[in-house]
Amino acid sequence: MFRKVLIANRGEIAVRIISACQKLGIATVAVYSEADREALFVKQADESVCIGPAAAVNSYLNREAILMAGINTNADAVHPGYGFLSEDALFAQMCEECGMTWIGPQASLIHDFSDKTNSRALAQKRGLPIIPGSGMITSEPQLYAKANAIGYPVLLKASHGGGGKGIRLVHSAKELFEKYQLVKEEVGSSFLDGTIYLERAFEKARHIEVQVLGMPDQLLILGDRDCSLQKNRQKIIEESNAAILTKKERTTLYKLVHQLLDRSNYQSLGTVEFLFVHHHFYFLEMNTRLQVEHGVTEETSGIDIVQAQIRVAANEKPVVHQIEFTGHAIECRLNAETNVAKQQFETGRLTQFDLPTDVRVDTGLQNGDEITPFYDRLLAKIIVYAKTREAAIKKMQIVLSDVKVTGIGTNLSQLKQLINSTQFAENHYNIHSVGKLMEAGSHESYA
Repeated sequence: MFRKVLIANRGEIAVRIISACQKLGIATVAVYSEADREALFVKQADESVCIGPAAAVNSYLNREAILMAGINTNADAVHPGYGFLSEDALFAQMCEECGMTWIGPQASLIHDFSDKTNSRALAQKRGLPIIPGSGMITSEPQLYAKANAIGYPVLLKASHGGGGKGIRLVHSAKELFEKYQLVKEEVGSSFLDGTIYLERAFEKARHIEVQVLGMPDQLLILGDRDCSLQKNRQKIIEESNAAILTKKERTTLYKLVHQLLDRSNYQSLGTVEFLFVHHHFYFLEMNTRLQVEHGVTEETSGIDIVQAQIRVAANEKPVVHQIEFTGHAIECRLNAETNVAKQQFETGRLTQFDLPTDVRVDTGLQNGDEITPFYDRLLAKIIVYAKTREAAIKKMQIVLSDVKVTGIGTNLSQLKQLINSTQFAENHYNIHSVGKLMEAGSHESYA
């Protein structure tokens, strides 16, 4: 097992990884930007190193500064969390070259799968149905030609995007180039790569994903999730399992996952994502890392998948016996969000931050913390578990009523509206439902 793990990330996920390491008896090193000097994860780690100014490109995306922190603290492994450099094949390779184990899949597989244009081609080669789209866009004439060939509406997508970044819906040629430039700028500042491709946009679809844990001798499937409730292409409510699937559809889904990965010798956590349209699955992408919404899978599988990920990287067999999926889990992402009507904004100081204590809450914040404009808007992940989906919904309704946040605007009222809606209760929603609800401004049907 590792002696010391450097966490190349921040916030909530850094806190989560520190917790897993502590349970395994592993010391931790936090790297932080100047904006995060007083952050909770910095205080919880055994050691901490400042790696640069607030802007991510100068700190959490600075490969050399992170590696130097690892070398100077004698860390023997690096956990990248999610976002930032978590799917950067070069960084994974550099960690290994510096004598630190990468807690993730092999660099060659990160290259194959995390680049969405590469993974689409690989999935198609292995017989998975893929969404109609283009290869890499290299010129403006090609951009228009490919969009016309696919047919509007189309999605502009960054090959190295994630967390809702690097995606724009385009309804016509008139708005195509402007959104193309927006996507390039967005991912260029967040992921160090501005490669773009096009994909057909489905008006009605569900976003279904499968959690896997690859080991040298087998590929474990740790269940599925429904992540269809999204705002601006970023998930805000997730469920495990995907209750919309029939037993036959779930069997088909898992076969597609094995079809994609069985020949890859994939070793680590990973998530294979699909669009589910009219009872058919279309391969969307694969994330070669820990997911934001991993908590709902842990609740229904009974497995600490972060510990399992670390054990696999350390060449130890995870303590995973016969997996028995039970109950239902729901996660709500509480985000900082502008609310002009109440003169609240997504940056500012948390003057009140009261979260439930009787259910799982993953957060990297405390009352009094300053929310800065430099990183993502996630304040906390609120996770409930119950024996049935109906019971889990009722539990979440009660839990959300106890959340109290002041000092900044949040999406709490929207989460309450969604969780209390008839459409959610009846499991009758799709990837565009949140937007339609916002437009309606009421509890009218939006599925």
